[in-house]
Formats: sequence, structure tokens, C-alpha cells
Amino acid sequence: MINLSDKHVAIVHDEFTRRGGAEIVVEELIRLLPQAMIFALYAGTPTIIVDGQTKPINCSFLQKLPLWFRRHPSRVLPLLPHAVEQFDLAEFDLVISSASGLCKGVITRVDVPHLSYCHTPTRYLWDSTHEAIGLAWPGTRWLARLVFHYLRIVDFAAAQRVDQFIANSKFTQQRIATYYGRKSEVIYPPIDTTFFTPSSEENKYQLKRHDRYFLCVGRCSASKKFDQVIKVMNKLNYPLIVIGRGREQKKWRQIAGNKTRFINQVNREKLRKYYRQATALVQPGIEDFGMATAESLACGTPVIALGEGGVGEIVRHGETGVLYEDQSEEALAEAVRKFKQLEKKFSRGRLQNSVLHFSRYNWQRRMTDAIRAILID
Repeated sequence: MINLSDKHVAIVHDEFTRRGGAEIVVEELIRLLPQAMIFALYAGTPTIIVDGQTKPINCSFLQKLPLWFRRHPSRVLPLLPHAVEQFDLAEFDLVISSASGLCKGVITRVDVPHLSYCHTPTRYLWDSTHEAIGLAWPGTRWLARLVFHYLRIVDFAAAQRVDQFIANSKFTQQRIATYYGRKSEVIYPPIDTTFFTPSSEENKYQLKRHDRYFLCVGRCSASKKFDQVIKVMNKLNYPLIVIGRGREQKKWRQIAGNKTRFINQVNREKLRKYYRQATALVQPGIEDFGMATAESLACGTPVIALGEGGVGEIVRHGETGVLYEDQSEEALAEAVRKFKQLEKKFSRGRLQNSVLHFSRYNWQRRMTDAIRAILID
């Protein structure tokens, strides 16, 4: 059997500017392969801390650009293909890319296997490209179309250099096949099911019933559609807490009612507490997987979610939450009403058990098998 600790491994990630699901996967890769060197196009801070150990992040020349400039990804888009190809990975035995963008375009030796854990095919270049172009200034949209066309060619070519794709959901697997013409294996992201657990019975209702709230967790970006939740909760007069930060938050605050609270960032312990005490998590966006959804269920809290994307692989309608099909405020409002009818039927034990197969242990076991298989091939 191959001893992975003897292998010289490079882990390549797009960028470290926030901690989301993709960064949690990188942390698990580091736990699995602690000897690995970490590479990224750029980072807020060029270090990553895992279990108290600090590892350096080897960044591209983009890291030398002023923070105010690279804080807006659109400014560095044309430079990404050049930046990722500058990493010299010739000395490594294995390259693992954690990709939602162009980092899978790293150049490797022909005898060095490249395993890519794909969080999503590059959204702004494929299924969300017209929406992304629409965000550009009207006078520059023609230029955005040209740049995106060029980057689509680059992204497709980069995908052909990958030896083996791992998809984070069946939804992502289908999109890898559609946009890249590549087969992939599904390994769902790791959920810390030993940490995200229901509270004990004696403190289950620390909050009075009228003080409980609906919850949204994630980046404050347009694709999350949290504005729909805010409007619906305003209309139905239910408390809402939105945990996350991003450029859309300012707009959302302007439409929020007096029962909506925004929290920029919380640690894991506080996040778990918010999950546990919520009436339900609400996920109105199309998620590639939906780690917040799985974490909420692990904490014994049901989910109201759009039935598209990876969330449909996590939530069972009527058993662990309520799914709705139309991404509209009207459909979401009806889903909330349906949830209130079913609320007392949800079993905390069933909710928790429904996501135990997403455990870190299962993820590490399956990833270890995938890594050993590609090294043998």
C-alpha cells in the first residue's frame, strides 16, 4: 500500500480571502496530507492555520498588487491564466487542486498526477456568465464579453490537463460533464458531525418560542438570494438573522425590517449556537453542495431550500425540511407557510442522522482511496 506521508504534494487553491466551504476542504486536505505545500493565486494573509499549526501559502505575483485592487476579482481576471501557470510544480509527486476557478490550470510534468477537487465549474464563465456580464458597467460590457470568451477557452483547456476530477455533488458532476466533457467521481465535502450536533434536551429551548428566528448563513452575494428571504420575512413578520458578509449586505440592510439582524462573522461555537436555536435555515440560492444546509441538519435544525442544485441531495422534502421549485418570493413564502404546518413533525434525531454520511471520517477515507488510486495509475 502506498504511504501518502512519503509523497511530496502540492495543494493549489484559487484564493484565500474568506473562509467558506472550499477553504474547509483545503483544511481537511492539509489534515490528510500535513506535509503538503500550499499554493494560491492570492490571499488576504499568506498563511493558513489548521489545528493550531501555521502553514505558509505560496502566492503568485498577484499577491504583490495592492489589496484595494485585488479585492475586486474582476480587476485581476485577465491576469489569472498567466498567474496560475507561473507556479513551478516540477518537484512534486502529486498535485491536488481545490478549484472553483482557474487554479486547475497549473502546469505539471506528464508523469505527475493532477487530482482536482471541483467545487464548481467556473460559474461566471459558464452557467452564470450572462448574469456576471450584466454586473459590468454598460459601456464596458462588450469588453467583458471578449474577456469572458477568452477565459472560457482557457478554462476548458485547463480542465483537459486534469487527470482525475472529484465533484463535490452530483449537481457539480453533471456540470463538469456538460462544460468540460470530463467524467468525475462524487465525494461530498466533509462536515464536522462530531462538532455540529444538536444541543442536549435540557437546553434545547434556551430561547422562548417567540424569540426564535429563521436563519441564513453564507456570503452576502447576489447569487445567494438572501434578499428574497428578507422580503418574505418582512411580509410574514418573522424574525430573521443573516450571518455573512459581502458587497450585497449594504443593499439588503436597506430593505430589511426591524426583525432582521445582520451578523458579519462568528466563530464555530457561536455559529453552532445559531444553528441550534434557529427555527429553520433558509437557503434560496442554487448551491453546488450546501455546507450550511448539512451543518444545520447536523445540529438538528430543519431546512427550507430551493430544490435545485446540491441542496436537493441533502434535504429530503417533508422529512428533513421543505423544498420548493420556483426561485421566487411567492414560492419561498408558500414554502415557509408549508414549513410552519410541518414544523412539529421534524425529528431532531432524524435530522442529525440524515447527514452523518457526510462526516470528516468518510471524506478522509474516500479521498485517501482516490489519491492512492491516481498514484497507482
